[in-house]
Amino acid sequence: MRHLNWSARIVAVILAAAALPLSAQAPAQPRPPQTFLNYLQGQYATLKRNITGSAERMPAEHFSFKPVPEVMSYAELLTHIIETQYFYCSTVKGAPDPGASLNFKVTDRAAVGQLVKDSFAYCDEMFAAVTDENALEMMTRGSGPNQRQMARVIQLTQAIVHGNEHYGNLVTYMRMKGIVPPSSAPQQ
Repeated sequence: MRHLNWSARIVAVILAAAALPLSAQAPAQPRPPQTFLNYLQGQYATLKRNITGSAERMPAEHFSFKPVPEVMSYAELLTHIIETQYFYCSTVKGAPDPGASLNFKVTDRAAVGQLVKDSFAYCDEMFAAVTDENALEMMTRGSGPNQRQMARVIQLTQAIVHGNEHYGNLVTYMRMKGIVPPSSAPQQ
């Protein structure tokens, strides 16, 4: 280091010190393989965070907001999402749809927020229980001429697709009111 000037020596020491922690770290563990079921459960967790966050972020006075009279209000969008989610999850569960007996005409922020939490609590079990062994198990959806056979994993995928479709609407409503949607907000 005799031939290096003072500033070059400082840079060399800093670079050497910065490299020390890297060499002391354990080698990175390989990530587990991404399966469709892991992906599905991850997408559901994201949907849950986004829809629940949407119910929490919008101020109560905007739950009746409609950009134009012909569309659903913010509260109606949220209740539509969860009403449909109950339908898909009850089909997977093989149980009567608990949403059929709920009042989805509520517009109060607290009541809508509770419906959102309850619907996700109901569906959590169905998403946690899907496995490689039962994913393709056929479920009967609907009745009479509308009855269809679908695989369990399709029912659950449709719950996510439908929820995400309308989450896009919620994002537009929030942006129109100057609210940052959950998917754009920094993660805690």
